[in-house]
Amino acid sequence: MTNESVQDGSQQNVVSPVVDQPNPPNIQSETPRDIHLIWYSYLRWLLVLLPVVLFVVTVSTAIEQGHLERSISAYYGGWVRDVFVGTLIAIAVCLVAYQGVGLIEDYALNGAGFYAVYVALVPADFPVLMEKLKSSETPDGLAPSADEYVFFLRVTLACVLFLVLVVFLLEVRAGNVQRLFRAEVDRDWLHKLTRFFLVATMAVLIGFLALASQQLYFPAGDVTMDGLTQWGIPLTIHDLAAIFLISSLFVAVLTNTWPFFKFSALRESARQGYLVIAVLMTFGAFVPILVAQRFAPGREVILLEWWEIGLFATFWALETGRMRRLNKRQEKGKAVSTDDKARLLPKPSRVTDGSSNSAR
Repeated sequence: MTNESVQDGSQQNVVSPVVDQPNPPNIQSETPRDIHLIWYSYLRWLLVLLPVVLFVVTVSTAIEQGHLERSISAYYGGWVRDVFVGTLIAIAVCLVAYQGVGLIEDYALNGAGFYAVYVALVPADFPVLMEKLKSSETPDGLAPSADEYVFFLRVTLACVLFLVLVVFLLEVRAGNVQRLFRAEVDRDWLHKLTRFFLVATMAVLIGFLALASQQLYFPAGDVTMDGLTQWGIPLTIHDLAAIFLISSLFVAVLTNTWPFFKFSALRESARQGYLVIAVLMTFGAFVPILVAQRFAPGREVILLEWWEIGLFATFWALETGRMRRLNKRQEKGKAVSTDDKARLLPKPSRVTDGSSNSAR
């Protein structure tokens, strides 16, 4: 009620109209599971989009230059070096941060992440780069020196070693490493195979890190990161990191085809295509080599690299879409297979002895 003056000076009560205020929207707070699923989905799609970025840059550069480099790492010395290094480091972070379903997938992705860092930071033509740095040294210090480059590389890779140690200690704290050697694991051949693979994977990673560190701590002027020679084939640190990276990605794909060769089970869970991808990543590797020999001689390595990366990205995109459909199916209360339920938990199940455990 308000009082308003009229022309004769008297006061008159006037009823003010009541305006209905809209009710605030019913905003429900997101549950921890919702937040996890959003993070989980974004992380998975990043592992698809980041290789796409690298591929677009590679193709664009090839068109601009009028030729294709011999390998992806050859772009390290060009104007897209920052994109190459930054994208690989981002991929490495995503691979390590992503928690795989089962210890084999998780450790394979962790290893792939660590190897990706070495692929990014140690170029394939490392000796050539060192020679260029030596020849460009000037007294005024305007040009980079080989000693400075090696020093910063040592600091960076030392941080990687520290990260490996932290991840290992987290696994010990979660009890995953201890469970590999529990007595009940020996009762099942699958668990024996799991234990053997995980121990072998850790041994290979430790051996690689030891070799790379040993060669990195030569006197700066003599550092070549030339790796080793196997069966008469010289393999640099970069080559070894790239081989182990692709091998780890293959293992991650293979773990998603379990139970192997039981096509009915794979078909029921819409995973039959993953077995095809795993075969193409191994026996199908001759395809890009033959294509290169026919249409782009000398470009076998880069076509093989993109063949493997493209197949893994395809698998990852398919699995991401499949998981999205499974989550929607579960939200609607529809049946989900036992194998897929582990992938829908807020923290994916990690199984080594038949029991589930959330880690990290």
